[in-house]
Amino acid sequence: MLEKLKFLIISSLIFSSCLPDAKPKVDVMAEDTTEEEAFFSDYEAPDMKFGYINTEGQLVIEDIYDGVREFSEDLAATNLKGRWGYIDRLGQIKITHEFRSAYAFKNGIARVQDFNKKYWFIDRQGKKLNSTGFDTAYDCLDDLIRVRTAQGYNYINLNGDTLLTDYLDGAKDFKRELSIVQRDGRHGMLNKNGERVMEMEFDKIYIDDKYIRAKKDGKYYIYDSLGHKTVDAGFDKMTEFQGAYAAVQDGQQWQLISENNEIIHSFASNIKRVEPAGESRWRVTTKQGMSLVDNQGTSLTGQAYQQIFNFSEGLAVFSKNNLWGYLNTEGKEQIPASFDLNWDFKDGRARVVTQGGIGFIDKRGQIVIRPIFFEVKDFEQSRARVQIYRG
Repeated sequence: MLEKLKFLIISSLIFSSCLPDAKPKVDVMAEDTTEEEAFFSDYEAPDMKFGYINTEGQLVIEDIYDGVREFSEDLAATNLKGRWGYIDRLGQIKITHEFRSAYAFKNGIARVQDFNKKYWFIDRQGKKLNSTGFDTAYDCLDDLIRVRTAQGYNYINLNGDTLLTDYLDGAKDFKRELSIVQRDGRHGMLNKNGERVMEMEFDKIYIDDKYIRAKKDGKYYIYDSLGHKTVDAGFDKMTEFQGAYAAVQDGQQWQLISENNEIIHSFASNIKRVEPAGESRWRVTTKQGMSLVDNQGTSLTGQAYQQIFNFSEGLAVFSKNNLWGYLNTEGKEQIPASFDLNWDFKDGRARVVTQGGIGFIDKRGQIVIRPIFFEVKDFEQSRARVQIYRG
């Protein structure tokens, strides 16, 4: 069988070498060659195409696309023969496939790139919202766009008006109407008006859901959204707050503290790391592996696992003996470790890998969509991206 396969491959190569090229080669160095022509001279379409299934596992949008993104605001960016456009949940083309790249809609606006490598922002009808293209641009969040130029980073609106008078070495997208910026290796924080909330004097800054964590001179401190320090004590390491508690390390010992820096629980010295895992549970790591504790530091798992991930919909992925399952919030194995790989639950389903492919299970561990897909992503707006092996 192997010799026959080799013969077929060699014969195919010899035969194909005798045929004329399907299309003439493009001289990418020629002055009249466009960026689009240069792009498609090297473009290689994947052998295995992408489509979408519904929540019953039925293919409802044919797998004809070279690439696809998730549905957002009832539209999905899809790559048809090298060009990106947008389709609706029925598979109907809503914005023509004409872009070099395209991204998800957010608040009625999507970012696209043309074949001259310029970025544009479009509405749901495909109308361009900015008058000139940007060399580098990120998604439009809070009506501001993070851009990078030869001078550095800045923020602009759709009219091209800049937020800052000077450019930065680094900048992140706005979160909670705040942004982390960087110059000369130091970090600071701005508000949406471009005003300094925290000066550029910190080693690191994290904008969490509730507080700001900032590291200065090797210590982490807690700040509010106005840049005011809420606790004077500094810590060697610190996690984000989970509810009213955070995990901190001072010296060699990890502790759970309250928002007022009250010590809730002190861990044993053999604990290497403590992290929030969701559902008021904490993941602790020792040389033996990972386990779960509650807000008082009480152990919930009777053994150490190879891995434990964050909770999603009341269940956390864990691994044991190189197989994967799910723990519940009591630390019990609700779905035993029996899968080659698995992911978080979303809308009552989770992706799992078996010998036959990738499929979905419910919270009882029962297969609800057969594992027959070469690749499949989580459902967004009742559609999941798939690749189907048709060999």
